Amino acid sequence: MTIRDYLGIEGDNHLALHGVDLVGLCDEFGTPLFVFDEKSLVENFERFRRAFEDVYSKVMVCYSVKTNNNLAICRVLAESGAFAEVASELDLHVALKAGFRGDRMIYDGPFKPKDALRKALEEKVLLVNVESFSEMERLNSVAGEMGIEQAIGLRVNPFRSPSFFSSLHPNKLIEAGFCYPRCRFGFSLGEVHKAFEFLGEMKNLRLECLMMHPYTEALKVLLPFMKEASEEFGCEMKYLNVGGGFDPGVTGSTGDFPLMLDFIRRELGFGSSLDKRRIVSSIESVAKSIAEDVRRGLGDLPEPVLIAEPGRFIAGPSGMLLLRVDHVKVAGGYRWVLVDGGTNILPLIYGRRTILIVNRAAASEKELVNVVGPLLYPKDFVAIKMSVPRVKEDDIIAVLYCGAYSLSSSTQFLYPRPTAVLVSSEGKVRVIREKETFEDVLHKDKL
Repeated sequence: MTIRDYLGIEGDNHLALHGVDLVGLCDEFGTPLFVFDEKSLVENFERFRRAFEDVYSKVMVCYSVKTNNNLAICRVLAESGAFAEVASELDLHVALKAGFRGDRMIYDGPFKPKDALRKALEEKVLLVNVESFSEMERLNSVAGEMGIEQAIGLRVNPFRSPSFFSSLHPNKLIEAGFCYPRCRFGFSLGEVHKAFEFLGEMKNLRLECLMMHPYTEALKVLLPFMKEASEEFGCEMKYLNVGGGFDPGVTGSTGDFPLMLDFIRRELGFGSSLDKRRIVSSIESVAKSIAEDVRRGLGDLPEPVLIAEPGRFIAGPSGMLLLRVDHVKVAGGYRWVLVDGGTNILPLIYGRRTILIVNRAAASEKELVNVVGPLLYPKDFVAIKMSVPRVKEDDIIAVLYCGAYSLSSSTQFLYPRPTAVLVSSEGKVRVIREKETFEDVLHKDKL
């Protein structure tokens, strides 16, 4: 379910969530304003967990805390039965404060300083997913100092350097220009066997898991290594972690290359393909396929606990951002809608989300616009070349499905961060983050 499933239109032609007038919320808390729906948040988690538990007997659903690290959001999911995936000492602190126990957490991420590892071990985290030989040595040292044998996983990276000619595709060329940045995560395919051997020297570590992200290619890579770890090195492999990357199917995305192609298509008189309908597999079919592949690839090995790390699937469809239109102008042949929040609070500029008018909810006439924020750089886009209901000055727009990588990724660049509220199915509104003041922004500064 998504937040849109619980939107309605009130008597004043205002958009409402569980009967709560969103215009009234903006009058009370101002804009920008993040609004989260507790019901769809819980339903998304439960649907994800049920999809896997219906087809596989041992499942751990670890909410990715970095996706939205608000304490109230995390508390709701902890109380719903989620485990937590943390990727920093801040994530660990948030998860603990939100009510996750250490033995219901796994610790990911390429950067784990000694102090962070020590804190994780003090809290008895279930697994630490190691990404390098130096991290393995560091963790072994910390565990030894504490007199602990720590269960770990190895993150495997399937990256292979493409040939020169295959790297000339525009999307690949951009990656090549940035030195193929994904290659820095985890152990390369050629390093995994060496990592198994290296573990034999680590007296305070115990290999119990293999992990890869995203889930799409994980099993065909991990299962052969799992057999090797078990049969050649005698490791008791209790867990198999397929990572995250699960698509809720409610938003699309674009990028530099698709936008360039769209410009050419429009200039030649063809229609835009930016909002071409995407076909996304249901989480039920994804879970079924994963479960079947695990069983088929295990051979004689006992079934491990299957770990998944959803974040966007759970939090994304459950949130929206309310913004006020400052003015509309025409420049360069496009209509530009200037609103009071931009990439300072909604950092993903290439998202293709649904936009509704809050104060004129029945508006239907649409126009092609660019919705842009108040920041001082050209790519401060909320929406690029999107067809939205015709807006005018002082309208309030709702940008749907932005509960992931927004609140936790927001900054104080030029503007303090806004209020966030959580709305229950009974229409109860709870402030889950207070609006910052100028003094909040300066709180840690010293003259």
